[in-house]
Parts: sequence; C-alpha cells; structure tokens
Amino acid sequence: DASERAVAILNRVKRLENRGYTFEGAEASVHLMILHATKGYCPPFRVLDYSVHVHDNNMDSSSRVLDLEKRHNQDEYNDSNNHSQYGPTARATVKVRTLNLDESAYESIDTPLMFQDRLEVSDGSGPVDALAVALKQALLPSHPYVAGVELIDYKVRILDPESATNAATRVMIEFRDLESDETWSTVSVDRNIISASVNALVDGFEYALIEHATSCMLCVDAF
Repeated sequence: DASERAVAILNRVKRLENRGYTFEGAEASVHLMILHATKGYCPPFRVLDYSVHVHDNNMDSSSRVLDLEKRHNQDEYNDSNNHSQYGPTARATVKVRTLNLDESAYESIDTPLMFQDRLEVSDGSGPVDALAVALKQALLPSHPYVAGVELIDYKVRILDPESATNAATRVMIEFRDLESDETWSTVSVDRNIISASVNALVDGFEYALIEHATSCMLCVDAF
C-alpha cells in the first residue's frame, strides 16, 4: 500500500534525523531512500567490500608542506618515484557486483551470468580520494557514464564533539554531471568517517546511474 510505504519512509527519515542526518540539500539520498523502499527495485551495483591503507613516513606536517612547495617550484610535483618521501599516500581496494555486459555470459539459458564481480585498486592523496577513484574505476566497464561524473564538494561535520575521536561524523558530498552541469548531493552519518564517506559515495554514483544513465531496473532479487 502506497500510504503505508509513505508512512514508513517518513518514520525512517525522522529516526535518521535523530541520529544526526540532515536531508536538506541532500535530495539524492532522499530519492534513493524512496527507491530502496519500493518493491522490486534493484540497484545498478552493490559494493561487496572495501579496504583502505594509508602510508606516511613524514610526521612533521610543517616540513612536509615546505617540501611540497619546493618540489612544486622545481616542477617535480608529479614525480611518482619520490612521492612517498614528502607526504601520506593512500591505497584503496573496492569490490563491486554489477551488470555483466559480456554477451557470451547469456548464451546459457539455464544459468545466465547476469552479474559480475569486479575488484579495483587505486591510489589517492587520502583514503576518501583513493576510495572514490577505485569505486569509479570498478563501475566504468559496466557503466561508462560515470566517467563524466565528478566530485565537487566534500563536507564533514562532527555532531558530538564531546565524544572526541569517537564522535559521530556527518559527511555530505556534492557531485556534478560534466555534460549537463547538473549537481546532486548525498549524506551519511557514522562514527567511522571512512564508512560515512563510502556510503555517501555509493549513494552519489547510484543516483547518477538511475537518474542520468537510466540504469535503474526492477528484479526479484537485488543481487
């Protein structure tokens, strides 16, 4: 019943707002919440697991800034051989399950391979940057549209600073379609800032695919 579903979604929004979510300006997250409450909705992809590793051998942030400035002035900023000497690097691994576009996978009527798992590893200037790049690369073979999607804003707010390093973190990410110049935003809250960031990233790319690339579909089982 549509009215019952509407009440359930409204109650869910209220519970999430009590946890620190704010859906003002995060229309993509609201849209996805409604879709996920719709019977038969199947997302265009699913993140199976992810991990991220950060390496840093220079804990003196002030000297690192000066070293980076010096390298930039010497036109050596893109020298990957010496990058690890001047600052932290992050490496992320993301595994997704997405649509299988290989026509040969559908030759068997009994067990068609509708989905495929893809694992990607990417480096970045920080953990969220590396995760964003790895997720995008994992989606590209099945969803070329994401090549034209960029992240244009990343905001973090601590909701209960009295909890110190255990504080709940709200992450909002804004995306942009390079071709149409349309923008959309997603939000997520977690005491693990990496988890909140990944959830917001996933929502952003999922919204892009169902709204701009017509990748939404209905199925009995969502992966």
